[in-house]
Amino acid sequence: MAVIGLQAWVQKLNAAELPVLGRVIEQLNELTTNADTRVNDMSDAVLKDSNLTSQLLRVANSIHYNPGGGAINTVTRAIIQVGFEGVKGICISLLLVDQLLGAQPRERLLQSMARAFHAALQAKFLAPTTDQDAAEQVFVAALLFHVGELAVWSKGEAQADELDELLTGGVSEHDACETVLGLQFRSLTRELVHRWHLSSLLEQALNPSSSPSPSINAIRMGEAISQVSRFGWHSKEAQQVLKQVASVRKVSIVQATADAIRIADSAGELASIFGAAGLVDFIPGSQVQALARLPLKADEKIQLSVLRELSSAAQLGSDTDHVYQLIVRGLHHGAGLARVALVLVMKNTLVARYTAGPDAVVWRERLHFSDATVQLFSEALLFKAPQWFSLERVNKSQHLFPEPLKALIGMQPCFISPLEVNGRVVALLYVDANGEALNEEQYASYCHFLQQGKYCLTAQAMRVKF
Repeated sequence: MAVIGLQAWVQKLNAAELPVLGRVIEQLNELTTNADTRVNDMSDAVLKDSNLTSQLLRVANSIHYNPGGGAINTVTRAIIQVGFEGVKGICISLLLVDQLLGAQPRERLLQSMARAFHAALQAKFLAPTTDQDAAEQVFVAALLFHVGELAVWSKGEAQADELDELLTGGVSEHDACETVLGLQFRSLTRELVHRWHLSSLLEQALNPSSSPSPSINAIRMGEAISQVSRFGWHSKEAQQVLKQVASVRKVSIVQATADAIRIADSAGELASIFGAAGLVDFIPGSQVQALARLPLKADEKIQLSVLRELSSAAQLGSDTDHVYQLIVRGLHHGAGLARVALVLVMKNTLVARYTAGPDAVVWRERLHFSDATVQLFSEALLFKAPQWFSLERVNKSQHLFPEPLKALIGMQPCFISPLEVNGRVVALLYVDANGEALNEEQYASYCHFLQQGKYCLTAQAMRVKF
């Protein structure tokens, strides 16, 4: 049953104790906007939470906030070194990760939070000021720009599952949100920002005037960059936004693009510093993507670890989302397969929902076809056993790679197989070595993870049935 309407959602999130996040942010805002606040006042507020204190000191000593390397071993020292607004930004970032991500976050939450960190750092870079505190205010406002969406993906439970299913099936975000939530993400964000007194600058950014301030423009440009970067830095969408950024900054589009990529790399590093390393794969950058294109090596320890997790998942009844993520992680990081796509079969539609490797972000956004138009996948649906397409077989099967598919995955040696549960194909599992030849050891690992995944999903289906 869907939760309908704004007030119902606010009540649901209140029950999930998210206002704790709001109250802490409100207190930090009061301290940083009060001219009479002393360092000790801010220090006392942070020291009330021992976990937040230790995490703050860890982040404050990172190279991002402390490039000089001098030890920061007290909250007072952190405030002096980083500034009031800087400490507030660190605390809010840590609270956001702690309160929303949880132990097994759904992929859409990871995507949304990755975009939030990316947008925040892009906006801070674009902030038209040499005032560090003002730039940190821009960072926080951009970070919380989609707090309503983050809250739904974190605490929405059955409604989030239903919403995810509609979006994966190709329903527009607007229509899916109206159907399941009875509102749009932006409306919920506005209400939470207002009720929790999160940021006056953020309120202005969410309700911009006809002549927005430079800080508001920075927030909205940072947000736009984070949205279009997933299409690729040199895509039409990204270049259109970066052209506007270049005009505002009075630099060339080449410079604007290079700076945006550099900031994206920093955003991935920053997310890791805040304890959210899982976000890195969802922030398109240059270093991250370059590392992803390096030849991978099989790691037996990771393989065994993931296989043990799959075994536990079968016994404990972990959800399907977790099982799919484990399969992809095991094949990519454990078996050393460069590109992995678990493609869901939804009625007559194929959707690359879980991916890993250098093209992971683009595949998730664009590998969405009718099964009748993707001959390689359509043929794979007919086979019970995993198929090994050697280079020779690929060359003889060019008809299986129509132009839209070829543009996304190329034509190269690959393994592909249906993932069947109780006689029904629920997904296709595609892997390749990013242009390199595949070997027997990789095939054995592929088959092992495939079988273990089937076992987990079948066990889960039996629990649901009974």
